[in-house]
Amino acid sequence: MELGFPVPGEFSSYLKKEGIDKLYPLQTDGIKILSNGDSLLLATPTSSGKSLVAYFGMLRAWKRGLRSLYVVPLRALAEEKHEDLKFFEEFGLKIGISTGDYDRPSNYLKNYDVIISTSEKVDSLLRNNPAVFDNLGFVVFDEIHNILDESRGSTLEIVISKIRHLVEGAQFIAMSATVKNVSDIAMWLNALEVTSNFRPVPLRKYVITPDSVVDEDGMLVSDVDSFEDFVVESLNDSGQTLIFVRSRKSAESTAEKMSRFVESRLGPKEREALSDLIYDSETPGYEKLVPVLGRGVGYHHAGMLSEQRRLVERLFKERKIKVIVATTTLAAGLNLPARSVIIKDVYRYDGFSSVLIPNLEVQQMLGRAGRVKYDRIGNGYIYSSKVRLQEVYSTYVNGELESITSRINEGKIRMHVLGLISSGMSKDLQSLNKFFSTTLAFHEGLLLEEWITRSLEFLKSNDMIKGTDTYRPTPFGRKVSELYVDPLTGVILRDTVSLESIDDILLGICSTPDMPSLYVSESENFPYIPPSHLPFHPEPEQMKVSLILSDWIDELPEDSIVEKYHIWPADLRNRVEIADWLSHSLYEISRALNLGRTELRALNYRISNGIQQDLIPLVFLPNVGRVRARRLKMNGFDLERIANSTPRDLERIQGFGERISESIVREAKKLVDKGVTHGL
Repeated sequence: MELGFPVPGEFSSYLKKEGIDKLYPLQTDGIKILSNGDSLLLATPTSSGKSLVAYFGMLRAWKRGLRSLYVVPLRALAEEKHEDLKFFEEFGLKIGISTGDYDRPSNYLKNYDVIISTSEKVDSLLRNNPAVFDNLGFVVFDEIHNILDESRGSTLEIVISKIRHLVEGAQFIAMSATVKNVSDIAMWLNALEVTSNFRPVPLRKYVITPDSVVDEDGMLVSDVDSFEDFVVESLNDSGQTLIFVRSRKSAESTAEKMSRFVESRLGPKEREALSDLIYDSETPGYEKLVPVLGRGVGYHHAGMLSEQRRLVERLFKERKIKVIVATTTLAAGLNLPARSVIIKDVYRYDGFSSVLIPNLEVQQMLGRAGRVKYDRIGNGYIYSSKVRLQEVYSTYVNGELESITSRINEGKIRMHVLGLISSGMSKDLQSLNKFFSTTLAFHEGLLLEEWITRSLEFLKSNDMIKGTDTYRPTPFGRKVSELYVDPLTGVILRDTVSLESIDDILLGICSTPDMPSLYVSESENFPYIPPSHLPFHPEPEQMKVSLILSDWIDELPEDSIVEKYHIWPADLRNRVEIADWLSHSLYEISRALNLGRTELRALNYRISNGIQQDLIPLVFLPNVGRVRARRLKMNGFDLERIANSTPRDLERIQGFGERISESIVREAKKLVDKGVTHGL
């Protein structure tokens, strides 16, 4: 392929492997900019080939002896990108991924030519071990519109500013399908811009009413008998469809209803493949999901366990199921193109009232329409009542995208001020102001000085930093920064360290801003009355989480907890994962304060595994979780007895096969030899 400028041979090999014999103009323009050493803002539609431009920059850096960083918004996308980039390992590039614990040793990352990570993990690495980014020459910021995200956007903004501040001369590419204020963002980034409306698979947009389909010009295209019939029609000629709805319950009920219509469209091979699904029948959620999948439809929402969402995604990618019904909040994390996208609900509850979904999110969803290898055109449909038809047209068909603006606020500033001081990047008010002057917030004219000053006062009054003109972290402050928790979380955990009751400690963990609360309905009959002796004041929604965790460490089965508290399976897993980190942080803070309490470490093991105290040593064994550990204990096995047993002795216990039993006995012998019998 003649490109008119030099490209690495490895890049040509990648194009050949992908069957690409001609680049799109936007790709050529972007690659030329990167070839000249400039940074780039690439704002082009979904599936227009932005990643290919990023891969060129990555290879160009590698050929010059430099390393690359690939920043994505979600762990799932990091794993997906890791799979995509494995192809380049055959040329000698070492591709690494880092999305785990924030205080985990990270020197191993120096061995990789490309590191894939989330913005939160990158921020943690920049605080704790910036040397892992030595010799960094190229950075990819994928989905840069996520700066608008209320919960995670400020971290992405800070990470961009830190990298530009720390790595002089680093080249980068920022990418998005939905940027309105391209020039503003490019000016902030000091990057050249490439914009285009080109899509390899053109997108046609329509509005559906209960009885008709109208096009972008408001012209009638066809009549509609029912929503379900319309969806089934969209599946003609091997089509697939994504349907976005407003809530988790709606995703499940819509999928269940649709499955009765879609089932007739399955071929014999598809039916056979879906009838042989392998899953853990004891894990909550599968009992509802699997029957729907068997009829060719899946649902996808944040209340599902991650392995269940991955199952749905895999079956859709393999084209074994025809339809996925998903919540709108998961649109950004779904990298699943379909021929048709239907947005059934354009209103969403924001905690106070029903509000219109931002146009940027709607366009992200519609952008999934059109499978490059299968479709000549993609169809995007927005469902509307006739009463709201004009509102839908003015907002989503003819409306403008929202501008990307900063989400930095005083609470977020506080966390990053501590991080900057603890890492040594800033040591006084002047250097703090200088750093924050590189942010989008400052570029927009926000007055950050007052927030910075109040943050310093908070950190000083809570013994996280010392000094007047020059600041330095205390051991407590440094530990809070390393753990990557909100400074207010650090204060609450410090106050929790001295508590004796496990129930009180759980309340402390759940009273932190880093632990998401859970809705308490009027019908719930639980004692959500905060004890008066605590140094903090938990709300009922926080107390609910603490009661859930208490049942979890008392080994109440997952499905029983889900049913008792009227929560989704992923709500339980999510709170357990966060409580695991916060209880680990609690123990580490106790050590930083020279109050190291081994019982706090034991509590961390209990929360991590959902077990009572007596099972702690057993969960160190491979393939032994809360259920198998209790079965071992009930059959009279502790670590020492297992080490002196044969695999056949364990095989008599339910759920212990030959291979698992062999590995358990082998590892038990090692642990006993090391003297690890109590687990602390």
